[in-house]
Amino acid sequence: MLDIKIINGVIIDGSGKDAYKADLGIIGDKITKIGDLSNEDAKTTIDAKGQAVSPGFIDMHTHSDMSLVYDRNASSRIRTGVTTDVIGNCGIGVAPVKEENKQLLLDYLGTRIVGSMPVKLELKWDSYESYIKYMEENPPAVNVAPLLAQGPIRIYEMGFSKEEPTDKELENMVELSDDCMKQGPLGMTSGLVYLPGEYTTQKELVELCKKVAKYDGFYATHMRNEGDEIFEAMDEAIDVARQSGVRLHISHLKCLGYRNFGQTDKLFEKINKAREEGLKVSFDVYPYNAGMTSLSAMLPPWMFEGGVDKMVERLTDEKNRKQIVHDIENGLPGWQNFGGSLRSWDDVTIVSVTQDEDAWMEGMKLTEIAAKWDKDVYNTMFDILYKENGRVQITIVLMDENDVQTILSHPDSMVGSDSMSLATEGLLAKTSTHPRAFGTQAKVLGEFVREKKCFSLEEGVKKLTYNPAQILKIEGRGLLKEGNFADIVIFNPDTIKDMATYKNPKQYPVGIDTVIVNGVVAFEDGKQLEVLPGRFLKNSFASK
Repeated sequence: MLDIKIINGVIIDGSGKDAYKADLGIIGDKITKIGDLSNEDAKTTIDAKGQAVSPGFIDMHTHSDMSLVYDRNASSRIRTGVTTDVIGNCGIGVAPVKEENKQLLLDYLGTRIVGSMPVKLELKWDSYESYIKYMEENPPAVNVAPLLAQGPIRIYEMGFSKEEPTDKELENMVELSDDCMKQGPLGMTSGLVYLPGEYTTQKELVELCKKVAKYDGFYATHMRNEGDEIFEAMDEAIDVARQSGVRLHISHLKCLGYRNFGQTDKLFEKINKAREEGLKVSFDVYPYNAGMTSLSAMLPPWMFEGGVDKMVERLTDEKNRKQIVHDIENGLPGWQNFGGSLRSWDDVTIVSVTQDEDAWMEGMKLTEIAAKWDKDVYNTMFDILYKENGRVQITIVLMDENDVQTILSHPDSMVGSDSMSLATEGLLAKTSTHPRAFGTQAKVLGEFVREKKCFSLEEGVKKLTYNPAQILKIEGRGLLKEGNFADIVIFNPDTIKDMATYKNPKQYPVGIDTVIVNGVVAFEDGKQLEVLPGRFLKNSFASK
């Protein structure tokens, strides 16, 4: 007898092939039969008439490292059809941890999306092994695909020193990375526009990635520049892959800044040329023209030497403030200058702060706060950062809609929300966000498939399922096939739509009917069930 039988649905298997009508049977955590199951008995039958049945969505780029610890329900994932979150992106992660540098890491996490929660962050582990053990003992509602973040590796060994590592320091970081990769992460990430990534040399990255390649992992990078020097940054990323033998994945591919709009053809030329050379290169994208980052990312890298506390202290010095203004208006070699890439400061909106007395800022443009305080935008930014100890998140309009559509429409693209899991109730309801945290997957299928007809429904599902599963190399997921894991979403292709907006981002999409994770129904009839069936998806070497 089947545990679950899904009948009358249209199967979109994730491969990109044409949809077809069939029933689907589940026993335990596996798909056991696909076809005519009218004569099969089942404990539970789900009628999917008029609905599409697809693999559960894989969010290729998230920052749910801490949110899944503090709220294991992962409501903004389950209710949007996501069954797997890929964490550890942009070089931002929560392990390994060295006791003497622990506060440096915690302070750093607090300035990033991953730590933008109204709690005092705690790390209940030290080694990567103990981190994985903690997550496996406290599973969330979704599967977790871990990536090893380069930031904690460097902080572990060097803190926030801007210096190049000595031979011994580099050797230690390589050994530490090797030890971590043995525990199961599927790859390594870097965030070269953030600290300590900005201090990291290409030589470091090559040596670390040699170990990642040893475990058949991939290297996902938030490149050193996505704007005026994007092509040089791509050359660096490709050269790291060339020298180390690692598979390369470019995170949230984009042409950032109005001076760079319309250059997607050049992006793809570089990717194609690298592929012709025999290198393996992939990329993900989010379907919005505004990003979300920390307000402190507006500051030049020299401000962060020594850590977040030093950055906040430097903001009290008028000479430093004047130098920051100069650096933003004139740029620095190799620095991703977000402020200098803006058309207008009106494009910067405060999303979240941590202090109740500053909550009025959330949803306001930086220019609106400046007018209220009767200050210029620079001193307004400095004062907000000082008041909030750097823990401020913003949305920032830096991309062109046509470029976003072109990248998303590429047949090899896959989708990552670049967000952390949230909710509309409980602890994580107190944190505001970018609409992509609630709307990404439905926006792809509703706006770009149904409304704009940029690609077929089958292709849209493939971008959300099979494409990321292939890069992650997670066996048995991302494809509806007998013997594969029963991660499944049932949705209405005629009504699926994202409801999240910049003004009101915390709205769940419509059109999602049922979500199943590892054979367990997690969402049905508009309600999330109190189940936590997620698993930690490790590389094939972890059990050896």
